[in-house]
Amino acid sequence: MAGNLKQALEKKLSEKEKAVFVKSFDSLGNIAVIEIPKELKKKEQLIGNTLLELNKNFKTVCKIAGPHKGKYRLQPLKIIAGEKNFIAEYKESGCRFVFDVRKTFFSPRLSNERLRISKLIKKNEIIGCFFAGVSPFPVVFSKNSEMKKAFAVELNPEAVKMMKKNVLINKCAEKITVIQGDVNKIARTKLKNSCDRIVMPMPHGGENFLKETLKALKKNGVIHFYQVLEKETAFEEAIARAKKECIKQKRKFVLLDKKIVRPFSATKVQVVIDFKAG
Repeated sequence: MAGNLKQALEKKLSEKEKAVFVKSFDSLGNIAVIEIPKELKKKEQLIGNTLLELNKNFKTVCKIAGPHKGKYRLQPLKIIAGEKNFIAEYKESGCRFVFDVRKTFFSPRLSNERLRISKLIKKNEIIGCFFAGVSPFPVVFSKNSEMKKAFAVELNPEAVKMMKKNVLINKCAEKITVIQGDVNKIARTKLKNSCDRIVMPMPHGGENFLKETLKALKKNGVIHFYQVLEKETAFEEAIARAKKECIKQKRKFVLLDKKIVRPFSATKVQVVIDFKAG
């Protein structure tokens, strides 16, 4: 689809414009979210309408209107083509999600990760889904594993509202407990020593929650730890951060797996390390 978009715009953009054009975009069911460089501001409507023509599933095209900001790391968006609607209806791995793209964070680029971890979950495991957003991780786990229960922790009240709705839509209420609050506080109190496995999909600043997350993890439990770091040293740094916290808490660090999840920028990548804490 990205290649098709570039091809469709081939004769509509100048060589200079084509040089700065960012062809990738996020597909959120009925909504597409794309980055438009400032040099292409006058062509944003053309780009949006072309995307609508190429994919009939898209009803709305939004452009990223600024960096992630604020307490909940939200990204401002502006509609450049199609219907005036910010409510996404998105499907993944047999699950359905509804959410407001302005008020919550959601990444379709982690869909493979959600399914990968689902396949690692053992029967009757209790899962901690931290920074749970609108519930993609716990719901996909519920539908694609034999987990016993998931505790989905999220601070953003708008995301929690959508999470509760998505849990009901996917008929997972018996398996997912939604908790609104700060991960650090919840991990060391309500969830202390209760989880067999914890997923931490917040790539920026997740290391600041490792200390308390380990307190929620049972002995020999597993953590899936995500970070955005410089390409050359990404794995070394992520491993060093996790290992350092394990040593502080007198727990044995065992690396189980490591992988690049996706490129993030010209110099950075998002990585995940799976580790066991004894």
